[in-house]
Amino acid sequence: MGKKEKDILGTSALVWLTVGNMVGSGIMVLTGAAAAKTGYSVWLAFIIATVLGFLGSWPQILAAGTSVLDGGMFSLNSYFGHPVFGGLYLMGTLPEIMGQASVALGIGMYIKTMLPNTDTRIVAVVIAVVFYLCNIRGVSVIAGVQKYMVYILFAGLGIFTVVSLKGLNPEAVNFAGNEFMTHGWKGFIVAVNMLTFSTQSYWASLSFSKYARNPKKSVPKAMVIAFPIIMAIYGLVTLAGVGGVDLQTFAGNTLGDVAKVIFPTWFLYIFIIAAPMMALATTLNGNQSAYSLMIAPAAEEGWLPKVFTKTNRKGMPYVAATLVVLLIILPVIFNWDVDFITANVMLFTNLAGILQYFAMWRMPVKYPELWEKSTFHMKKWKFHLLMLLSFAIRMILLGAAIISLSTKSLIINILVAVILALFCIIRFKMGMVNYKTEQPKREYLDEE
Repeated sequence: MGKKEKDILGTSALVWLTVGNMVGSGIMVLTGAAAAKTGYSVWLAFIIATVLGFLGSWPQILAAGTSVLDGGMFSLNSYFGHPVFGGLYLMGTLPEIMGQASVALGIGMYIKTMLPNTDTRIVAVVIAVVFYLCNIRGVSVIAGVQKYMVYILFAGLGIFTVVSLKGLNPEAVNFAGNEFMTHGWKGFIVAVNMLTFSTQSYWASLSFSKYARNPKKSVPKAMVIAFPIIMAIYGLVTLAGVGGVDLQTFAGNTLGDVAKVIFPTWFLYIFIIAAPMMALATTLNGNQSAYSLMIAPAAEEGWLPKVFTKTNRKGMPYVAATLVVLLIILPVIFNWDVDFITANVMLFTNLAGILQYFAMWRMPVKYPELWEKSTFHMKKWKFHLLMLLSFAIRMILLGAAIISLSTKSLIINILVAVILALFCIIRFKMGMVNYKTEQPKREYLDEE
């Protein structure tokens, strides 16, 4: 893939890509559901969830400061771990991409609230195609679109927060109140687990590392800068949401329902465009590009047909991007049950996400020279301590995910995991993966 001068991303562009990708449907939808579990303490639960999401993403941040990975999480697992790790992660990602259909449909649903005669599915397809066209025009276009959408998102959430906090219900910050942690610590922990869904998307930044200026510094720096921004957004907006109205109005509902109470009708439409729609749009834009930038290197290794490695004159993997947009719009066009599909591969996706810990654990020994030059070089005991902490957090989240599955879904998930794992192992054993050496490609390591 080409790397044109105008497409080189600075730290600020990477921050907007990270923040925009992270702040999505979760804050608009999940906050009300979490409030039903823990009452007014939902804002505190979101802050804790953000901290856990950041700590659980430590391997990604470490990898960003150690190597330039063309292929993001796929490359992290394949190069630092084992080729099969990369294949397993890829297999877990494909149904995730289909899950983005829900994000596109969400935008369509919000437009329908303003224009009742709108066909939600047509809007979802058009939106996905628009971002596809942005994606193949180069990372500078991707980053530019993301930046301005994040600005609009900040404005919408900022106005919502200021207006709501003016009439803040004191019970929202009353730690001893009857409606603070309404279901005790158990309810609070359930809410934290629910909200971590929206706090772990630092991985997307890795996909852009080849296009970043001084990537071993700028990409991890962007991740670290994004962390307090995301925590502030989640904490303040959720506090404003639950504290701007009474708990009964907020619990089980969304920020949009709060907006209906605090804003006049004419401004409600502006809020819908600026906040919920931009939150969904920034996630869809960031994810579509990150997925396509991951698929192309995976195809180069032989996990997918070589056609997916093709790039246009902008250096963008347009065939991979086409696959991504098709995986998003086909469930919309044929009205597939996306929630059923994603729920029944969730366990495999989570298990594939754990591979990064095993991959990065071996990195200092496997690549000692690379580790010596890492932005995060430290004594091995510190490195392993942080890895164990991060792994423990991930295992807790995985355990919570397993508990949330029905027996039927758990059985289906296990079958899917076994089948896909066998597929990847057999494909590698048969020599169908073009992995020539255990050493990461030279340009990925040295490109600055």
